[in-house]
Amino acid sequence: MKHLLQIAAVVVLCAFCTNASAQMSYGGEPYTFKNTNLSQVVPTIEVEALDAEALLAEDASIHGKDHALRIGVTKDVNYSIDNAGRMDYLPDGGRLWRIAFHMDQATFTSMNFSVFEIPEGAELYLYTPDQEYVIGKFTNLNKMEDGTFYPQELPGEDVVVEYYEPAGVAFEGKLTIDQISQGYYDFFHIREVQGGLGNAVGTCHPNAICYDAQWHEQITSVVCYTMTSGGYVYMCSGAMVNNTARDGKQYLLSANHCYEAGTWKFYFLYQATTCNGTNGSILKTATGFQLKARDNGNTSSDFMLVEITGTINPNFNIYLSGWDRSTSVPTNPTSCAAIHHPGGDIKKFSIPQHINNGATSGYAKFWLANWAYSTGTTEQGSSGSPLFNKDKLIVGQLYAGSSSCVSGTPEGSTGPSGWDLYGKLSNSWTNNNNSSNAKKLQPWLDPANTGATTLQGEYLNTVGMTNFTQVVNALSVFPNPNSGMMTVNGTFGEGTGLCNVYDMMGNLVVSRNIALAPEFQLNLNTLTPGVYMMEISENGTTHRTKVVISK
Repeated sequence: MKHLLQIAAVVVLCAFCTNASAQMSYGGEPYTFKNTNLSQVVPTIEVEALDAEALLAEDASIHGKDHALRIGVTKDVNYSIDNAGRMDYLPDGGRLWRIAFHMDQATFTSMNFSVFEIPEGAELYLYTPDQEYVIGKFTNLNKMEDGTFYPQELPGEDVVVEYYEPAGVAFEGKLTIDQISQGYYDFFHIREVQGGLGNAVGTCHPNAICYDAQWHEQITSVVCYTMTSGGYVYMCSGAMVNNTARDGKQYLLSANHCYEAGTWKFYFLYQATTCNGTNGSILKTATGFQLKARDNGNTSSDFMLVEITGTINPNFNIYLSGWDRSTSVPTNPTSCAAIHHPGGDIKKFSIPQHINNGATSGYAKFWLANWAYSTGTTEQGSSGSPLFNKDKLIVGQLYAGSSSCVSGTPEGSTGPSGWDLYGKLSNSWTNNNNSSNAKKLQPWLDPANTGATTLQGEYLNTVGMTNFTQVVNALSVFPNPNSGMMTVNGTFGEGTGLCNVYDMMGNLVVSRNIALAPEFQLNLNTLTPGVYMMEISENGTTHRTKVVISK
């Protein structure tokens, strides 16, 4: 099946908070796909294989989660229309330039154009030789202010660059490829899948889609991103977040230790479509960022906020998650969640067993979370991913920790009971009243200084279009556990509400309209014994809690 990747692509100019304009691909099909009478012989640049085994061993020797996951190597090159490739002069006066790269045993390829001077009407595409993956078309509108251009990664070890220039253009185009990237870590799962459900080191992480019915919006907000910098390609996790202005700013919250100055590429909805799935779509991307604020884990909570400058395709229907910056320790930890890309894998979902205030053990800037084997942990590559409280609001981002699916794998890890550190949003908010806007979240997530402690999430496509109550309220149930007959207590108004009950796989098992009061009786005795999440909605306000049925 041919995949035409109609992506948003923007280049980073590497300076702090610089301006970059959105660079969209404009659809279409390469000239050679439509004109099959042309010779398909294209000069190929052969790039020798990396010593992947040595690189992976080197990566494995760096213990912990407090650094970005390295996945590829970059090389400086100099290939242009004038010195490489094949130029065909077409009967109608146009011309066609092609060059191919074979990066032996590479798991993915990408390249940067240091010169991107093409006339109006000209088109650039990149594709795999089997035409399975195609990105473009890119036009003169894609040129950055500094004359460069950066497309996304493509799976596999082969890529073809094709430039078509029609007759009668204003000038002859110039293209120069100055850098290529060669993947050695199987970021796109093109090889045999490792682990139980993907290529993470551990096999205890459930696919995020298993919890989609209950956590769909929050799952949609979590992003995997790559960075090309200093001769290497890295990856981390993060989450799109809302702000009190509700103006659709494309803010991504992640970890400071992930930061690498260079070109950034964001992968949305890189996740399985079934609980047992082992792969996900890589077609939903955007490229480019502006750094807004960050600070390290020694002086702050190791946070980073960037704004994605490339236009995010509305068809992705991305969610901007809400947040809670209060200092309250998240309660009901098994009703909380961590959503992440361990080892660069497809999106996973982990349920904490305990969440503690790090202040009691010398980690005042962090929440401490640990896990149970059957409901996932975190890994390197999960760095920067969000921790959600029971109200589905972000309270922190992953900094470091010793948890793993199995003790000692990777070396130095302590199994699911190991503690992970999540930088507190409450600490990042003002960063001890730091005077610099570049070292705190408040100026960006509460730009009008409303003083809001919590904010609900919204879909990017419709942000600001509806009114909502910012606080998501908890409720209490007693007795709990119970046989299905229970008393519900909450800050309800008088009237009716919708009660939805989900099992721990995220399946909706009960949905009914109920009469509300500050305290009322509820009968759920048709449910089988187990743990459930109950959600009661009224007039735009949502109340949630965990219910244990025991008979």
